[in-house]
Amino acid sequence: MKDENNALNNFTKYDLFENWKNLQNFPTIGMFNALTKDYNEYLEDLLSLNRIIVDLQKNLSAYWLQMSKANFRAIEEVILKSKSDPDLKDVNSEKFRLLVIDAFEEAYSSLFSSKEFAIAYNEVYSKQLDIVNYINRIVEKNLKLLNIPTRSELDEVLKDLQEMKKNLRIMKSRYEKLNRK
Repeated sequence: MKDENNALNNFTKYDLFENWKNLQNFPTIGMFNALTKDYNEYLEDLLSLNRIIVDLQKNLSAYWLQMSKANFRAIEEVILKSKSDPDLKDVNSEKFRLLVIDAFEEAYSSLFSSKEFAIAYNEVYSKQLDIVNYINRIVEKNLKLLNIPTRSELDEVLKDLQEMKKNLRIMKSRYEKLNRK
């Protein structure tokens, strides 16, 4: 038995983009109209931000893989040296503590001085900065949309204010010089 009134049979009722388009055509006032007007641009911004985050995740994986390898190299060295030297059987001894310190220092020093690690660290740091810059651009765009002063506009106002203070100090010093004469 087929139920023709079943809403699931009509997928157009559940088409998200069609519903969003219909919602956009309603007369609106305020910020909702401004926000929905360019939702494609917002979706593109979010997709770009997601791409950056995925790239960051890949770079972080490479970074932590190198860190883990260095850690395992140090542990391997400690195990091999402690098996070969009977004085290192006691893990509470000073000699064993120094062995552990030397092994980890050597492993991480070689890691930090390698070109591969420098590249991996640079990529992670670069992607983190890209995320911060991209979020700042999105925030600035939203602040302009809501008629709230953006950071760049506030920076410009502060620059102008500093210039006016400087000019005022110069005028004051000239005025004082004229009064002294």
